[in-house]
Amino acid sequence: MSTITTEMNANKGDIIEILLNMNLYKMPDGRQLYEASEKELKNILNTYAYAEGLC
Repeated sequence: MSTITTEMNANKGDIIEILLNMNLYKMPDGRQLYEASEKELKNILNTYAYAEGLC
């Protein structure tokens, strides 16, 4: 199974922008998006994309 972040070469800023466009403003644990690592952001993006049927 492919994921959005492995199909595109997204950096941390790009991933945050995508998450904001998906109306996600914080990490599930309450931290701001910029406080998360790039790996954590990719995991969140892939989780929500999979749940919404985008990948």
